[in-house]
Amino acid sequence: MPSKESNQPATTRAARLIFEYEGERVRLVSQQVVEMVVTGFDIARAHHAGVYVDARDAEDRTLSRVPARDAFATSTEVFPERAGEAIVRVDTARPKGAFTVVIPVPQETNKVAVVRVVPAQLDAKLPAGGTTSRVAGAAEATDLATFPLTLN
Repeated sequence: MPSKESNQPATTRAARLIFEYEGERVRLVSQQVVEMVVTGFDIARAHHAGVYVDARDAEDRTLSRVPARDAFATSTEVFPERAGEAIVRVDTARPKGAFTVVIPVPQETNKVAVVRVVPAQLDAKLPAGGTTSRVAGAAEATDLATFPLTLN
């Protein structure tokens, strides 16, 4: 009979990161090493719309990417003053809050970046040849903030 442990996914070195934001300003408020199974990260860096956190090396190569769910929310839940009334969602002019991610951090990781990805437009036409100019409608990833990783 195989041992129970042999069926368990392997743990990996990861970091639990807590960020705070106001508007487009972001700051890293906590970083902690954790050993756990991490799912939902994307080494291939697919360009789906959203906010992500990248683990990067000294050459700025992305080693892993995880979605930062609920980051930069543009609305807030407002709870009623009286029991039984509906909870409503209202738009906020300047998003403010915090979010947490757990991201794999290979040994060569020395920084993390918060990245906003805007996907390519379906009708974007890529130019022929090896142009280096930005193509209108092409996928775009913009770094919102980069922080050194100081894990022990």
